[in-house]
Amino acid sequence: MIPVFRPLISKKDKKSVLSTLNKGEISGNFGETIKKFEFNFAKYIGCKYASTTSSGTTALQVAVSSLNLKKGSEILLSSCTNIATALAIVHNNHVPVPIDSNLDTWNIDLDKIESQINKKTKAIIIVHFLGNPVNIDKIKYLKKKYNLIIIEDSAEAHGAKINNKMIGNLGDISCFSFYANKVLTSGEGGMVCTNNKEYYNRVKLLKNLGFTKPRFVHKVLGYNFRMSGIQAALGLSQLKEIEKTIKKKIKIEKEYKKLLKNIDAIEFAKEEKNSRNVYWQVGIRVKYGKKNKLVTFLKKNKIDTRNFFYSIRNQPCLKSIIPKNVPQTKNSNILWSQGIYLPSSHNLKNSEIKKICNLIKKFFK
Repeated sequence: MIPVFRPLISKKDKKSVLSTLNKGEISGNFGETIKKFEFNFAKYIGCKYASTTSSGTTALQVAVSSLNLKKGSEILLSSCTNIATALAIVHNNHVPVPIDSNLDTWNIDLDKIESQINKKTKAIIIVHFLGNPVNIDKIKYLKKKYNLIIIEDSAEAHGAKINNKMIGNLGDISCFSFYANKVLTSGEGGMVCTNNKEYYNRVKLLKNLGFTKPRFVHKVLGYNFRMSGIQAALGLSQLKEIEKTIKKKIKIEKEYKKLLKNIDAIEFAKEEKNSRNVYWQVGIRVKYGKKNKLVTFLKKNKIDTRNFFYSIRNQPCLKSIIPKNVPQTKNSNILWSQGIYLPSSHNLKNSEIKKICNLIKKFFK
């Protein structure tokens, strides 16, 4: 089976982890590895502050919490995203308001945002879907007009750029995931990035059980969302190679696009001008009701695929929480019914891509 993703752990990665183990930097409160990872990641993104967390999900959780919004505030979000994005809103006692997708870029439809803003709207979470950067500059006027806070869900977009600006440094606060299949992995783990010192200090406080001085006297309801030194060592090592990894990801997508360009039933996402898509996963839209049959055909031939995300608007667990007047997400529903990821491992071989594409061509003959 050629999987959708297999992690690539180098000898340097293993050496970095072993070195940290030998130093006894096991938990999240000891040693310099975590601090070094945070400093280097902030430098790479181009922001002032970065704080590690135990996952991308917990990064979102503390990022939303750090805003200190009034309970019941509405937060707009991309409708085509992992459930974690919405859960960060709900678990902070706020209300998620999904915004439909653009069928060309598969990202949030920037033209549909303003119609959903009201007096309760305090923030928006923008997801850079599959590593394709959203042009946040186009909605900066909404931030000023309505006093909105922009949160970037950059879990899938490490190293992506637009207008020569690095993703994760476009809004007020951003969140990254270092899950096993991400562009950069620490196994599990996440990062919150910001240029706002108040947000940064609150994130550090909340993720560490609300510890202040005197120790064991807690003034806020915190969490244990700390990253371990072992995870940071792996992430730190992978960060050194991230540009090489991104070049590989771009090359993989170009090969897929070249080999599948003449199949009318398949579409790739369009990109914003002056952007660098890092292709966390290579996605395709399979039109004319052929997706499920293609997925079955590929599976029989030992090729793994994954569906795109089910629209946040339709999630059963959010049915009673999302306001009833929020429009249905027609385009996100189309992406769910037509979209799949193809195998996209960092070390995917050209021979494997050709095999996958030949099978797809065979299916559509």
